[in-house]
Amino acid sequence: MPAHVGRAAWASLSLLVLTLLAVAVGTDHPSPPPEQPPGPPPADAPHGWVVAASAANVRREHSVDGAVLGLARCGEPAEIVDTWISPLGTRWSRIVVGPSGLTGWVLRSLLSHPAPPGRAPTCPTPPPPDA
Repeated sequence: MPAHVGRAAWASLSLLVLTLLAVAVGTDHPSPPPEQPPGPPPADAPHGWVVAASAANVRREHSVDGAVLGLARCGEPAEIVDTWISPLGTRWSRIVVGPSGLTGWVLRSLLSHPAPPGRAPTCPTPPPPDA
């Protein structure tokens, strides 16, 4: 009978050690960084932006999967009213497009500051249509 008690004690001790190791290993992984919540642009952010791409999809959410609400064309003025940075570092801006009043999210890389007075904005030329 004492041999069985010893085996049971060793089995319990082994199980306890394995459980403690599993808990310790599970806590070694750092938690992913929290998403940066949307917020107003910094106070020192320059005002007066324009669409710098030939066109920019204005989306409902800050995601390429978000529904497209409309299109902002190159050179149209846009005011940034909110910003969001994804966990991967992609910067999105919530904009209000000049005269149309269209409001939604666009990739920040599609915006730039307007050209100085007297210089025409440089808009990329669309590729020629396939023949």
